[in-house]
Amino acid sequence: MFKVRSGTPGLVCCSHQHPRHAPRQTARSRCCAGIDRQLRQPADTRSVPAWCNAFIAVGSALAVTLSPANASEDLTITFRASRDPQIRLVQKSLVEAWGYVETQFMEPDFDHQKWSNKLQESINETYKTSSADDAYKVTDRMLATLGDPFTRLLRPGRQAAAFQDTTEGQIKAIGLQLASPPENRLQVGLVLNDSPAHSAGVQPGDEILEINGLNVQSKSKKDWAEELKQEADLKLARQSDTQASGLPGSPQPESYSVHLVPVPIEVHPVQYSALRQNGKVTGYVRIVVFSQNAAADVQNAIQELMTRDGASAFILDLRDNSGGIVGSGYSIAQLLLSDGDGFCIVKFGTGEEEVVKMQDTRHLVSQPLVVLVNGGTASTSELLAGALHDAAGVPLVGEKTFGKGVTQRVVPLSDGSVLLVSTASYMTPNHMPVHKVGLQPDLACVPEVTQAEYWVAGSRDSEDLSQDPCIQMAQDKLSSMQPKGEGQ
Repeated sequence: MFKVRSGTPGLVCCSHQHPRHAPRQTARSRCCAGIDRQLRQPADTRSVPAWCNAFIAVGSALAVTLSPANASEDLTITFRASRDPQIRLVQKSLVEAWGYVETQFMEPDFDHQKWSNKLQESINETYKTSSADDAYKVTDRMLATLGDPFTRLLRPGRQAAAFQDTTEGQIKAIGLQLASPPENRLQVGLVLNDSPAHSAGVQPGDEILEINGLNVQSKSKKDWAEELKQEADLKLARQSDTQASGLPGSPQPESYSVHLVPVPIEVHPVQYSALRQNGKVTGYVRIVVFSQNAAADVQNAIQELMTRDGASAFILDLRDNSGGIVGSGYSIAQLLLSDGDGFCIVKFGTGEEEVVKMQDTRHLVSQPLVVLVNGGTASTSELLAGALHDAAGVPLVGEKTFGKGVTQRVVPLSDGSVLLVSTASYMTPNHMPVHKVGLQPDLACVPEVTQAEYWVAGSRDSEDLSQDPCIQMAQDKLSSMQPKGEGQ
């Protein structure tokens, strides 16, 4: 955490502490509490009210002083401040972002001298820019030199607000989510109930051909995902069963166009259903995103499936769940694991490792459990899947997971932007690496279509879900498993 003191105009006095000297936090606060979304106010601000408020613009000089608590060394860099007040704000946030990376970035062989030189180079580059947008691009390029795509800046406005709204479970959106593979196509993976996309008749599995009159091949999937967070004109194609068969003479997919305007949408992070087969009930619980209220929703789903439907086994579906709040994943693990079970092993930039164990668990499920995963299962999803697999022997069914084994601290900056900085990597309780490797399933299954296409909106007892071959495989596995406590 940074304290702040005033400085001399024309100087940037960046007092920093090497990560190895930083005060230790508990494993739970650093890993399981996960994404730190609070920027605490310094204990001693003296003449300034908030972090990095020693911001003085005099002519073309800028002074910002960053001083971590118990700093052991100072670094002073001088640069010229832009005369444009908007660019000056970006310069200030660039220095803030640099400081957080300097003290908290996860790499044990992080080159601090090279990073200090990058600050001087980048701040001088911002002086030559003619707009705040160009100045933000300088920050983006500076962070890109770290080689970590997960350490990045979310700009003030739509990007930062969308991130926070997603974690709080409330967003303003058109109501569709792209499927994971393949990269060269845009396919609808999920349509939220009562959303503009749902009202317009968009369905999972539909292929997007154009967005705002542009062919989808003209940009990356990541860029289009950003475009789909705002008002958009879409041209889509839908295949019939005959067309999907690929038989000679099959007609081309039917295309249609929709105009979608974002509206406030409450995200339901959990979907669930009772799957009935041969007189037995399997509780199906799908976590869409690890938001603040996901754990409570999972608890309600489990309790209802057990008490109302009499579920004797469970399937936890984490496919195409790209993650979210790590603390939410830990809270869900508290419902499924026991005290003392391992959750993860955290490795910090110092090379130090800490084992995170479960505490205050409720262990609601003693019935057999299987977890579904695929290439879209990432980050917090991989943490939870790995913990259940290693600590409780829960089988993984599906495809190899994405392989995002790093956690980010989320830091609001003074200009309204949000910095995500990777602070640690993690392994499963059995020391299995995750980052850039992913988790291998115990039983491989690759469905022809995404699981979202099997979901029938508003239905809890969906026969369509049972058509998913991976769910079928999971049910077959469950039938051979005994409830915990029975047998040897």
